Amino acid sequence: WLLDRAARLSPGGARRLELSGCCVGGKAVLHLASALRADTTLTSLDIRRNYIGNRGAICLANALAANATLTNLNMLGTMITEENARALVAVAEFKPNQIKSLCGITADASSVDFTERPLDPADALLLAFDLRVNETATELDLSSNQIGDV
Repeated sequence: WLLDRAARLSPGGARRLELSGCCVGGKAVLHLASALRADTTLTSLDIRRNYIGNRGAICLANALAANATLTNLNMLGTMITEENARALVAVAEFKPNQIKSLCGITADASSVDFTERPLDPADALLLAFDLRVNETATELDLSSNQIGDV
């Protein structure tokens, strides 16, 4: 539904959809994942700081595997387990020429600052993927966060 709405607002379909902190969760995530499977225009989806949860993460991982256009999916702060974060990373690693970010780091970022962000271990796994594929980052600040041991 959200992607259909965005496509109607943007000729040729939406390229970027920003849903950060919009209370997306439950059935909305399932509908979003379903639409993402078939979408052919969206390249960036920001759903950070929503309660995606584990069921939503699994549906999004499956949708990401089927999608051919999405390059950036920001999943930070979505209340997923480390296991589901690993599943998302596995899908992204399977599509190295397509998926460039799971936590919003742009391909040309030279400095990455996550100071005082409430990052959890699942977020750390998503961040690790981004740092592996980003070839331009030379500075990383993770001070004062809650990553803990991963």
